[in-house]
Amino acid sequence: MFFRHNTDKLIYPLLVVVLLMVVSYRPTYHLRREMPDSFFTSSASDSTQKRALDKKVASAYWESAQRNIQYRYPHGHPLPPEAPAEFNIDARTLAANVSDPATRALYWHKLQQVWPLPEAWNKQYEWDWSWVSDPLASSSQWMKDTWQRWFAMHGPR
Repeated sequence: MFFRHNTDKLIYPLLVVVLLMVVSYRPTYHLRREMPDSFFTSSASDSTQKRALDKKVASAYWESAQRNIQYRYPHGHPLPPEAPAEFNIDARTLAANVSDPATRALYWHKLQQVWPLPEAWNKQYEWDWSWVSDPLASSSQWMKDTWQRWFAMHGPR
């Protein structure tokens, strides 16, 4: 049974404020500044010049992923099979053959491999009021993410 008290005028608004704070303070994920070791692999037989160039190319593709890809395909969402046009580097600063389609496809494949790994991401909590613009879509996405986090069975990786 529900009884009305004089303190209801204080308790209910306080509960609403607390609920809004809990819903709006959420984790955000950003790709780490430093490139994961598994994103760059080099052969021991490569010369030091070639390894240095390969590391610069890998670093440039990692920066492209930080600038362009992480905002289009956020944490927890799969990457498409083909690299989008935004995943590119400026070949003029490195070497002529580093922006060829094979190299781009190689680093897109490596990005797909490291994308789900926790060591590729920084997690921090921030105030996020974006759910206010479309609360229905935001709440359904929150329920989907929560369901997957709590109940989805993940197969072997």
